[in-house]
Amino acid sequence: MKKNEVSTLDDIARECKVSASTVSRVLNNEQGISRDTRDRVLACAHRNRFTLQRRRKPVTRSLIELLIVVPDGVEVAHNPFYEVGELINAIGDAFDAVKKRIEITTYSAMEEAMGGDSLKVDGVICAFGDISAAAKGVLRARGVPYVFLNRTFPDENYISCNHFHGMLTLGTHLYDSGCRSIGYLGCETIPVNRDRFRGYCVAVAEHTQSFEGITQLGLASIDEVSPAVAQFFVERECDAVMCFNDNFAIRLIGEFRKLGIQVPGGIAVTGFDDSPLRRVFKPSLTTISLSTYEMGFFAARWILDNIYRKETRRLRLEVDGVFIEGETVPKKTSGAGDVRGKK
Repeated sequence: MKKNEVSTLDDIARECKVSASTVSRVLNNEQGISRDTRDRVLACAHRNRFTLQRRRKPVTRSLIELLIVVPDGVEVAHNPFYEVGELINAIGDAFDAVKKRIEITTYSAMEEAMGGDSLKVDGVICAFGDISAAAKGVLRARGVPYVFLNRTFPDENYISCNHFHGMLTLGTHLYDSGCRSIGYLGCETIPVNRDRFRGYCVAVAEHTQSFEGITQLGLASIDEVSPAVAQFFVERECDAVMCFNDNFAIRLIGEFRKLGIQVPGGIAVTGFDDSPLRRVFKPSLTTISLSTYEMGFFAARWILDNIYRKETRRLRLEVDGVFIEGETVPKKTSGAGDVRGKK
């Protein structure tokens, strides 16, 4: 290569002093780029006779290569909240008779593969996580459609559970069951916590006509669920706790038991996700299902449309989770308006 000649997105990015992702967005004629930056990138590309390498039309191929990216093994083993099998079944139903090969990898492994030419796929489903800006730039440059599951990012394609509405549904159920002092146990390091906490706050405000009844404790991880956390809600006389997810709820129930407080007799607890662990735990948790199958099905159909029909429409969809009544919230009684005892 001659001196100062550019042959890759990174070369143009360095010359124009922008990111590779920005170069990719300009060359793909995407919105949200300033006129000055767009002109500089296009001029550089034209001057060096640079064009994007487009994927061959998949219709000429006998097999669609699909990649599912999932959280790293340590994270999932420590805090399992979904089943990959549901995603695979959903994708299989969405693709129907279309021949495909599904590969599953982790986010860290995908980022490593982006450094070379080893990642050769037709579509990517990013489940319950995010990829780097550099990885997004590479996928855009190669014309590979990608979509996020259960994560909502501005200017990206996604399909997610409606976390706000799900938590609002759980809160309404608790008030209808007679609970009057409801707390929230959140996980501040997970993006969806924002919408779940918002749903809790609105439930409190709608039933108490005030935000003064909000009792919230935010943790960094499930490891921080301890006897002190359970004591926090007891000291504030909560008769129910809405937890960020099922696994937080199960841990918290264990801590309440250590204090001699039974669920739901002494305090009600709800989860979220309908995780695999919830399905074997007793008492069964009242929760919201993520509708993983539905999210996977719509995501796969969107990718299929992109590959075969070359459609480029945006996918920004939130689906309602399914309310699942368990045994951790008391049944509504005639004295539902009374605050229940703690033991």
